[in-house]
Amino acid sequence: MVKGLLIICFVAACGLLGSVKAWELKERIVLLEDFQKMILLLKGKMNYLREPITTMIDAEAKKDNSRAFNLLDEAGTALREKNAEMDSIWVQKASEIYKGAYLTEDDMELIIYPGKFLGQTDWENQQARFDFLEKRLQQQIDSARQDYRVKGPLYRKIGFFAGGLVSIIFI
Repeated sequence: MVKGLLIICFVAACGLLGSVKAWELKERIVLLEDFQKMILLLKGKMNYLREPITTMIDAEAKKDNSRAFNLLDEAGTALREKNAEMDSIWVQKASEIYKGAYLTEDDMELIIYPGKFLGQTDWENQQARFDFLEKRLQQQIDSARQDYRVKGPLYRKIGFFAGGLVSIIFI
């Protein structure tokens, strides 16, 4: 009886591990889509209002309580308080806010990228860089969705299968 209960618990635990790994893939999609939402909002504001970056950050940073909007808020606050360059502030705040997030190195490069051009170049150049970022970000999101669609169910199945296989070995 105890052995049977232990086997069931082991299979469930391994299955849960597989499900957690699949959830990490889903979380990557959510984080990238959230960042994309913030970037599209900034791009639109810059395109139509053509206001200084600090004004736009102040207006948009409190719209959402997600990591991307927290990054925008903290970068804007640090920019006003420290009177430093956006590129160093953006990199520092992005590293802090997205620490431990389920993102790849390529994802983090895209998240850090806006710090290189926000508020530092002419309007046309910023729009071109936003367009580049938007395309690359969409490619990353599509890649993350494909990974989730293919690997998500695979991780779940492998988890339960591994638990069942080890349980059979213990019997």
